[in-house]
Amino acid sequence: MADKGLSPRQKMINLMYLVLTALLALNVSAEILNAFVLFDKSIRKSTQNIQTKNDEVYNEFLKALKENPKKVQKWYDKAMEVKAKTNSLDSLMQDIKLDIIKMADKTDNPDPDNIKKKADNNVGSTVMILQGRGEELKKAIDEYREYILSLIVDTNGNPDTSKVLYKNIVSTLSTDDVESLSEPGKKIPWVEANFEHLPVIADVAMISKFQNDLRNVESNILAHLQAQIGKGEFKFNKIEAIVTAPSNYVLKGEPFKAEVFIAASDSTQDPVIVMKDGSRLPVENGKGIYTGNTSSPGEYDIEGVIKMKNPLTGDTINFPFKSSYQVGVPSVAISPTKMNVFYIGVNNPVAITASGVPADKLIVTISGAGGKITKVGNGKYNVTVKKTGKATVRVSYKKNDGSTRSLGSMEFRCLRVPDPYPTVGGYKGGTIKKSTLLGQTTVLAKLDNFVFDLKFPVTYFNVSTTINGFVEEASTRGSKISPEQKKILGKLRKGQKVYFEDVRCKAPDGSIRQLGTISFRIQ
Repeated sequence: MADKGLSPRQKMINLMYLVLTALLALNVSAEILNAFVLFDKSIRKSTQNIQTKNDEVYNEFLKALKENPKKVQKWYDKAMEVKAKTNSLDSLMQDIKLDIIKMADKTDNPDPDNIKKKADNNVGSTVMILQGRGEELKKAIDEYREYILSLIVDTNGNPDTSKVLYKNIVSTLSTDDVESLSEPGKKIPWVEANFEHLPVIADVAMISKFQNDLRNVESNILAHLQAQIGKGEFKFNKIEAIVTAPSNYVLKGEPFKAEVFIAASDSTQDPVIVMKDGSRLPVENGKGIYTGNTSSPGEYDIEGVIKMKNPLTGDTINFPFKSSYQVGVPSVAISPTKMNVFYIGVNNPVAITASGVPADKLIVTISGAGGKITKVGNGKYNVTVKKTGKATVRVSYKKNDGSTRSLGSMEFRCLRVPDPYPTVGGYKGGTIKKSTLLGQTTVLAKLDNFVFDLKFPVTYFNVSTTINGFVEEASTRGSKISPEQKKILGKLRKGQKVYFEDVRCKAPDGSIRQLGTISFRIQ
């Protein structure tokens, strides 16, 4: 399967196979067999690389189909048919390869990477000639070749035999009889020439080479089909005048600029762009540059016509265009998403937008109360403050000339997070059954109806009561009721009071809060 259009790497692979085959005729040594093993692994890796590339091309067909179904559907269907037929032939080749290994190693689980009977030179002949798998493969290659060649046609739909691609495929997928090297003029059938009296590893490597040739042909025909999309017609089936600008809304006093151009342009000629008032726009690289009036707020129209010469007829084609832009007065909105207050020790989310200015061009700063502002998304920020007082958020933006312009500011109050209250099992105090109290395990600090969902881990508390006229108490660090405290609770009688006092917790700002005492009377 020679091919003048193959890459240097592929030519080298083919040459290696010819050399190795010639060496086999002299002496099937362990070195030669190992060389075939390396050759087979190398060519399989090469085939996998080609297949990966082909899969990317199929994805490009799918993407093009989604973008322009009407134009691409025909070629997408052909590509999918190529994929199906190629995979089918590849599977047949793989099945035959595995059958050879099965017979050689006498196993139902053939492993191409670990062939035990590599030197057996009878198996290939048995499978490919006596069992007829060779003729089956030859017929499948012939059918595949004729199908692929049917996709290479001239403008009249006839086979384009003059194309290099056509000739390369005929050569690569040839199953013609092979001329004998020992007897000039004598022809050897394709199956016998490729598989008769060769060791198993050579037969396997030969089929791997056929698979490599197959994927190369698939790659070439896919490139050919891609080239047919849109051939003989405009690159775009709709040609229109386009007016585009970074923004159709600008601030008062700021210049407005827009690009006016043809979507499918000709790089060999610049268009003539005439405005409604008769003036012409300057043209740079095929694009007209429009500078509009921004002296006062309001809406302004852009209207005119783009004149292009038809390169075939020389006639002038007019492409009218119309658009508009608005000039507004600078404004800014700074909105705290929780409250109009920043709390110490927590992330205070803030949304900042400015009309007519992209969010990525805003410059946002904060001053006062040890404040820090961090951007977390498009127009979204987190503010942290360290002390009570006031903080000011300022917003500006960078203009095209590099200077900055202030858009506004807002002042915020900075407050401590309120103290939570202590609870035992969700109870804030009052009467309680002894069994219920003994069933509790922790003392918690809660803060209800607050804008943030905050945690206040309890760090210390003391349990005390009076038993037989004597005060018994026990303290613990953390939120869990200790065994000593449980022992005190177990001594309680009906009507007695018990106190959870000096409850302390850690606030989000890191400070330790004193939460006071809660008391219970045993029912």
